[in-house]
Amino acid sequence: MIIKNAKVFINGSFYDCDVRTEKGLITEISKDIVEEGFDASGCYLFAGFIDAHFHGACEAYCGDSLEKMQEIARTLPQYGVTAYIPTPIVKHDEETKHRLRTIRATKNVPGAEVIGIFLYTDYKHRSIPYYPISVAPSKEDTLELADGDLSDVRAVLYAPELDPDRSWTRWLRENGVLPLIGFTEGTSEDVRDAVKNGARLTDHYPNGFPLLDHHVSSAVLQCLLEKDLYLQLNGDCIHVSPEFIQLILKMKGDDHVVAVSDSSPLMGKPEGEYDMFGMKVFIKDGAVRDVNGKLVTGCHTFDENMRTMYAHGFSLETIGKIFTENAAEAYLLKDRGKIEVGRKADLVLMDKDLNVLKTMINGEWFYER
Repeated sequence: MIIKNAKVFINGSFYDCDVRTEKGLITEISKDIVEEGFDASGCYLFAGFIDAHFHGACEAYCGDSLEKMQEIARTLPQYGVTAYIPTPIVKHDEETKHRLRTIRATKNVPGAEVIGIFLYTDYKHRSIPYYPISVAPSKEDTLELADGDLSDVRAVLYAPELDPDRSWTRWLRENGVLPLIGFTEGTSEDVRDAVKNGARLTDHYPNGFPLLDHHVSSAVLQCLLEKDLYLQLNGDCIHVSPEFIQLILKMKGDDHVVAVSDSSPLMGKPEGEYDMFGMKVFIKDGAVRDVNGKLVTGCHTFDENMRTMYAHGFSLETIGKIFTENAAEAYLLKDRGKIEVGRKADLVLMDKDLNVLKTMINGEWFYER
């Protein structure tokens, strides 16, 4: 397959070049490919999107059933997502084990690929009624939550002050898992030490964190100051205001922010009343809120958030970095997530308004609008 005449996004910039794929891989990027190919004039070509914080879609949570996971895998490519990290809310119960086993059984189904699991734990520390549970992380507890298997766990959510000697943080990295900071009331020192000992990302910043207070050297401030720490960001401009996103990008640069959807079973649903885990919620003005008006989760598709940020004036180069290439960098992925010779031929073709036209997975067009 040869894709010709697109504006190809590579390393933060667009280039007028052609891309050749063979046997599921990118094999050539050049202005000099003379053979005929698919003419993508007037379109943008991005690496396939990686959604790294994804609770569910298609009226189902990740791991509900094999059939629903197959439906999710088939559905996500229409939004440009070629790989994702299911994010189940994990408890010490049989339902969690069922979800994890179902997710693991669907890693190779057709469509968007499961590339690991993000354990959304109760290792939280927030002194507000909405999050009353706080559990200190331990090796034994984490293994139990993971159903005894860390081999495909990509990340685990935690508040770093719950691991004061950082031994759990180091143990997790030694086992190839990323400690992911969120729901914390820790100090700046907690975040600095966590990063030194292996923490690499935050949860969708700054949601779940306390409000900024200029009197306090806090975790929420230190996350902005740590140059090596990647920040997840929900780009719907509801979870985080456009102005605060501008602040985040000024502090971190566009190479250390990772856009996520925080998608839920309500992804793409119209306004109205819904049930989530037995909790009544409402979609209004694009936001999912509980009966008290608290923002609960995301309901926008990955590409919709790209268009939203574009409409708010963010550049295509910034959008390209945070929605496409940065996830691979943050999660240490070398086989995908960037248009580069030798990486997977997972690609997304978009029009000038950032609507998905075609999505390629393993060198074959999987979705076409």
